[in-house]
Amino acid sequence: MNYNSMRKNRASAASRLAINLILLEFLLLIIQFITGMWMNLFAVFPSSSFSFSMYGMMQVMFSVPELMVHMMNGILIGLISIIIFMIFAMRGDYRLSSLSAIASVSIFAAGISGLEFMFSGFSNNVFSFIMSMGFIFTVVAYSLILYLFSGRT
Repeated sequence: MNYNSMRKNRASAASRLAINLILLEFLLLIIQFITGMWMNLFAVFPSSSFSFSMYGMMQVMFSVPELMVHMMNGILIGLISIIIFMIFAMRGDYRLSSLSAIASVSIFAAGISGLEFMFSGFSNNVFSFIMSMGFIFTVVAYSLILYLFSGRT
C-alpha cells in the first residue's frame, strides 16, 4: 500500500465520519424540533415578572424539565456541528466546509436567540422565529452536503 492510497483511505474514513455525524445531527434536530414544539404547545413557563438572575434561570430549568432537555440537546447539536465543520475544513473541501459553516452559524444563531427568548420572559416571539429559521437553514445546509456527497459516489 502506497502513500496515496493510505491518504485516500483516511479521507474516505473522515468523509464517512462526517456523513454519520450529519445523520446523527438530523436525529438530534428531530428531537430538538419535537421538544421545542412540545414546550411551545404544552409547557407552562414562569411569568415575565419572574427573577431572571442566574439562580432564577436554574429554577426555570428545574421547573420545566423539557427546557433542560431542549437546551442540553442544543448544546450537543452545536458541538457536533463544530466537529463536522472541522472535518471538512481539515480535508480542504471548501464547498462542504462553507456549507457546514452555514449550518454551524445557523445552529448558534438559534441557540443565542433561544437564550434571548428565555431572557425576554418567554414572550418575544421574534426570537422563537429566529430559532425556527436556524433550524430550517441547518437542515437545508446539511441536506445539500448529503446531496453533494451522493453525487461523488
